[in-house]
Amino acid sequence: RRATLARSLRGGKRLILEQQATCFCRSVPSARRSMGVYGAIVSIIAFYCRLARPFISLGVAKRARAGALQLFELATRRFWPLEYVASSLEWGHSSCVKSVAVIGNHVYTGCWDFLIKKWDARSGACVHTFVGHQQDIIGIAPSPSGRWLFSCGDLCRMWDVETGEEIARFGQGTYYCAVANATHVFAAKANGLIEEFEYADAAGVPLAEGSVIDGRRSLAGHLAGVMDFDLRGDLLVSASIDMTARTWSIEQGALVQTFSGHRDALRCCSLWRDCVFTGGLDRTIRQWSLASGECLLVVQRHTAAVRALLTVGDSLYSAASDKRIIEWDLGPAAQGGSELTPLRSLDEHTDGVFALCEAGGYLYSGSADKRCLRWSMRTGDVTQEYTSRTAIEAPSVLLELLLRQPLREMLPGWLKPVRWAQAFLRDVEKAARR
Repeated sequence: RRATLARSLRGGKRLILEQQATCFCRSVPSARRSMGVYGAIVSIIAFYCRLARPFISLGVAKRARAGALQLFELATRRFWPLEYVASSLEWGHSSCVKSVAVIGNHVYTGCWDFLIKKWDARSGACVHTFVGHQQDIIGIAPSPSGRWLFSCGDLCRMWDVETGEEIARFGQGTYYCAVANATHVFAAKANGLIEEFEYADAAGVPLAEGSVIDGRRSLAGHLAGVMDFDLRGDLLVSASIDMTARTWSIEQGALVQTFSGHRDALRCCSLWRDCVFTGGLDRTIRQWSLASGECLLVVQRHTAAVRALLTVGDSLYSAASDKRIIEWDLGPAAQGGSELTPLRSLDEHTDGVFALCEAGGYLYSGSADKRCLRWSMRTGDVTQEYTSRTAIEAPSVLLELLLRQPLREMLPGWLKPVRWAQAFLRDVEKAARR
């Protein structure tokens, strides 16, 4: 054996020599003494390599895994099919959750991935996806009756919340946001016009159905698109990119008041008592008198653009691109105070927060981190997260991926059969849950 190993050494086959020597030394302990110094060195190295092998493997595995994840993340940003695959791992939204609404026991989220998702408020499971928009969904709004949902993107669309079917389309072009009363929906166009559409009669019977429906009238005044509405009876408030907010009389179709003072585009507004709060890209929250149009106070606590405002009782909630939601005490403001008192900050989101909604003692928020969270307004804790789907929904998820942009543009003829199949799978899922 020593002669064979020597010939291998002379032939330059050192790797074979080490392997054979290691096996030889492992199998015949007495040979270690007969092989002299070389055999001892080989056996010692082999011994320590065996001891270190698990630790080396673990370190290499961690580095390889981290590197693979970085490469995959980089590839998904450059190549959209991989982005869809990556988003399907969570079965949630694949982009910013721009708007949130709550109807009954379900949460609705509108997203920049062209989809609206319907979630079970208690379990957090996605039970339906509304498909049809051809561009980013910026705003969604429920009807007061809770039977219909309006969404804005390409056109303003009306959906049946029970079946998920599209009932009607309103207007032409791009719309940013909408708000509805019992019979009419008001939708904001990108050019600044606010168009009014009649969708139901006084008894609640839908009048709008089928093809695109033209507006009943328009409210003109803004010089750029309106990003948010708030509605109270006959009073409609609009916040615009043109750095102004305005109030309108719905009955008269006329401008009531203009609020000017922000130094950058507005993104949100919220009515409270005889005042209105506005927020915008200048990072400020301003309180205005509805009667005089005077600015009562200016607050700058957020470090980035203020994206959403919501008043609940004597509390104001503000959400911003700095990833925070701040709750403010409006008690001093009600007594004519010159500032707002922050009560607490909700900091679970990992990216900018774009939408706020309240229902049943819970606060709902939508964010650019692709998540919608439900917060307890009493404790400030997150009680539910609307991002994932259950395993039983996997077949319908695969069909949903076929309906996403731009994949669904490649299969226009398959769209209706796929939707039928998706509805069938939803029925199977509901039966399985029972």
